[in-house]
Amino acid sequence: MDMELNETQRAIEDSCTRLFARKAGPSRARLLRAEGGFDRPLLEEMQSAGFLDLFDDAETGPLAAALVTEWASTAAALAPIGQRALIAPAAMSDIPPLVVAVGEKGRKGPVRYAAEADLLILLDGDDAQAVRKGDFVAEPVDSKFGYPMARIASAKGTALAAGSGRTARNWWRVAIAAEVAGIGRAALDLTIRYLKDRVQFDRPIASYQAIQHRLVDCHVSTDAVQWAAREAAYHRAPDELAASAAIAAEETAYRLFYEMHQLTGAIGFTREYDLHLWTMRLQTLRQEAGGINSHAHDLVHARWG
Repeated sequence: MDMELNETQRAIEDSCTRLFARKAGPSRARLLRAEGGFDRPLLEEMQSAGFLDLFDDAETGPLAAALVTEWASTAAALAPIGQRALIAPAAMSDIPPLVVAVGEKGRKGPVRYAAEADLLILLDGDDAQAVRKGDFVAEPVDSKFGYPMARIASAKGTALAAGSGRTARNWWRVAIAAEVAGIGRAALDLTIRYLKDRVQFDRPIASYQAIQHRLVDCHVSTDAVQWAAREAAYHRAPDELAASAAIAAEETAYRLFYEMHQLTGAIGFTREYDLHLWTMRLQTLRQEAGGINSHAHDLVHARWG
């Protein structure tokens, strides 16, 4: 895998950066959370621009879809972009609808964007079902974790091709890793800006070596997740790479949540400050797709059988 973006990927990055600067960001995320909604207009604009259909494009492929997922997360976009751009096209032969949610059969926890979804992809081991809107009941639940959430009360769908559950789970892990990489970068950048501005004992807090060591550790962890996600996407999400990326994402999400809040101090725990718009999402992503125990189990199985 080339470690530099190619010309097409740089053009996509430039277009996404301009789109997210106009249509996403902390203020937009804060407004949507206050209203209890999500960003359908952003999804519609991304679909119109072709950003949600890069997965099957011969020139761009899944890596470009993972990059868009990562960049959208950095911009605090509140929409199921990874579900639509990565998971759905991998699991389905049909063109997926605009809003896609992904859950697991039998798991009681709430599912991101389930109440808003046009399509629910429900995983059941190596198999999966596509459940269209109207064929499932999603009951919204109050959430402080950065996303609209709902519990699946009932669902009756159509079986997807054999093995689609395993495929979807692998791409789900890649999507989680891409999101954690993007969120982590934004949270880290915000924290560094704060530590440069905040002065104690006549020096910026960021000038203290002990603080710098912790920031460097967080930077390395975030970079590791970013490259693990990109490598897994480039190789089309084989079991081992997908599980490895998800494990790195889970461990980094755990570290970043506590480090960013502790380094920021009291203001980082307030709703007026933007940090929670990213960090609370990390807590949700840590629990998805079965969490680290499921990722580790599948990694061991993939490596040693």
